[in-house]
Amino acid sequence: MRKILLLIMAISLSLALVCCGEEESTSSPDSTPESITISVSESESESESESLSVSVAEKHNLTHVPYRDANCRRAGNIDYWQCKDCDKYFSDSAGKTEITKADTVIAQLAHTVYFVEGEDSTCEEEGILSHYACETCPTLFSDDKGANRINEKDLTVAKKPHEMIHNAGVLAKGNENGKLEHWQCDICKNLYADDVGDEKIEESDIITPGPFTLVDFVVEVPTDRNPVVLQLSDTQIIYAENARPGRDGVSKSWSGSDKKEERCYKYLTETINATNPDLIIITGDIVYGEFDDTGVALLYLIEFMESFNIPWAPVFGNHDNESAMGVDWQCEQFEKAENCLFKQRELTGNGNYSVGIAQGGYITRTFYMLDSNGCGNAHANSLANKHTRTSQGFASDQIEWYTDAIIKLKKSAPSVKISFAYHIQQAVFAKAYEKYGFVQDEATMKANPINIDKHPNKADTDFGYIGRAMKGPWDTNFVVFNGMVALGVDSIFVGHEHCNNASVVYQGIRFQYGQKSSEYDRYNCVKSDGTIISGDSTPAGATSLMGGTVIPLDESGTIVNPYVYYCGDVFGTNPTV
Repeated sequence: MRKILLLIMAISLSLALVCCGEEESTSSPDSTPESITISVSESESESESESLSVSVAEKHNLTHVPYRDANCRRAGNIDYWQCKDCDKYFSDSAGKTEITKADTVIAQLAHTVYFVEGEDSTCEEEGILSHYACETCPTLFSDDKGANRINEKDLTVAKKPHEMIHNAGVLAKGNENGKLEHWQCDICKNLYADDVGDEKIEESDIITPGPFTLVDFVVEVPTDRNPVVLQLSDTQIIYAENARPGRDGVSKSWSGSDKKEERCYKYLTETINATNPDLIIITGDIVYGEFDDTGVALLYLIEFMESFNIPWAPVFGNHDNESAMGVDWQCEQFEKAENCLFKQRELTGNGNYSVGIAQGGYITRTFYMLDSNGCGNAHANSLANKHTRTSQGFASDQIEWYTDAIIKLKKSAPSVKISFAYHIQQAVFAKAYEKYGFVQDEATMKANPINIDKHPNKADTDFGYIGRAMKGPWDTNFVVFNGMVALGVDSIFVGHEHCNNASVVYQGIRFQYGQKSSEYDRYNCVKSDGTIISGDSTPAGATSLMGGTVIPLDESGTIVNPYVYYCGDVFGTNPTV
């Protein structure tokens, strides 16, 4: 019985020694079990003893740590195993050969140090101090023993200052290139836009093209006098005999081609001869297209304008495109005329171009002549070119064109003044005229016209008459206008509203309707008592208000005292020329 109890105790002990921990062992299943011998003695027989041998497998929860080479930055280790439970180390996967932690370590190697020659700094590059570096790792040292580590930033030697030479800018002139102000280092010979060398530039960056190459046309004015620009508008030639079916009655009051001198050309002749302009701009509706399907009215007007031998620049209005001759034919006639400044581009609309006023080789003011589109009754022959647009306003390609052109021009001619001329006004015109009581309502304005020249709060810069509300204003959110302001525009000249010739300065920008220049279609008249009325004919006892708006410039291109020239000097206000 005693033997049996002892045997049970031995078995229990062996079970307790199966693992060195509670978790299941990850040791190899081939590991050899160890033997534990238990001696059992019975007191009844001291001479007789029995030995009980029990075989027990001691298992470890081993983790393998693979071999790693030592290098000069860290120690390595041999291939070994470690028990997670008892934290013992073994050199074999069976956990038989126990070793110490120190036995697992392969000592770190020494750095192999070499000398690195330093480099002096320059005005272009930072320098570096002499130092030492390890051949096998990126560690840097200040000593040849590799004892004192340093960082790369500790070796940096700051750049030397440039020895700058200032070069004043040379203003571009005529077709000759200029140069922007810049600096050049006398050491490295590089060019810079600033005097400390933060902004390096190339030779091409400082070249400014001759200003004459940056505009489509140049009107050169002698330096012994100031330039004068004349704005004509809405000649709107109508030949009744060319009226389309259904328009005969409308055109009766305007008569036929035999009345062109009386209704239009006598006024143009007087205005041009009296003001003697250097440039004439015509802000649209040159002919009433649906009454000129043969093109004869346009050809006569071109011949007439050419007779003055003065540069003249027209833009399309909302009626020109109606002619069956089509806009491409019309543009071709303009381009062929010797004194006509006109260019047809592959942009939305017809005739987007620029005209510079120059004196002494320098452009002082540039007019950007644009098609404001909006011919709702454009003939199919006009629409055939695919860039004639019936809705009013500038298209994105037009805006991109003049934006790029103005930026380039201002680089070569920083003081140049910028004007825009087109036919249909933007909505911002209403804001400009509000200070005189203007409202965008046709009935209100016809009942309450505004004579700025007699207004009690008239500003010295303002003049003219407002008889109607605006038809077809565009850019109602002012996005296009704000872009023009950013480009430095200081004046906008339009037509379209025959009964408006007001010129008002608002936010430093002149907003000007051109004076209507013919008795075709609607126009203003003045009665003997000074009252201004509008209609398509001149009542008995009244006088037609015809003429043009004069835009005098000074030597810098600044607009100085513009005014309306009224044919016959009906108000006695025309200046003595």
